[in-house]
Amino acid sequence: MACLIVMDGPLKGQRVALDQPVIRIGRKEGNGWVLPDGSVSGTHCEIEKSETGFLIRDLGSTNGTKVNNEPVKEKPLFRNDIIMMGEIPVMIEGDDVPQTDKPQPYAIPRTTIVIQQKHNIEPPKEFAKKSNSNKIWVALIALLLLVIGGLFYLFIKGSQSAG
Repeated sequence: MACLIVMDGPLKGQRVALDQPVIRIGRKEGNGWVLPDGSVSGTHCEIEKSETGFLIRDLGSTNGTKVNNEPVKEKPLFRNDIIMMGEIPVMIEGDDVPQTDKPQPYAIPRTTIVIQQKHNIEPPKEFAKKSNSNKIWVALIALLLLVIGGLFYLFIKGSQSAG
């Protein structure tokens, strides 16, 4: 069943079921859902249930109504939309709330997990494996140090036998 849940602030966690054809929301008593907050107008907005889903309608509120951070006068609602009534963030959820207004390439049920295969893609040439030229330089330097060490040894040994 569809419901609205307050997402933040002192009313966080408060929820109301959307089980009526129309529910009015506002700060005044007599609304279907009373939100006692100064940023919410006396009669702020209403949500209407239809055969195709839910429609939100701003009722001339002072601070306005936004859906997913866009100001609205009237707009269809979809699952997990964030509705701002004044400064109160509310999310709509429920299995009877349509999932999205954007066309999807293929329908994915809510609990389906899609696993895509990895493809063997060649890395750019800049990231390709380097040649072994560094190892050759290390070997040449090591050989040069051995030769210098051998010559130094011969020099020291020759100067000891001369002296």
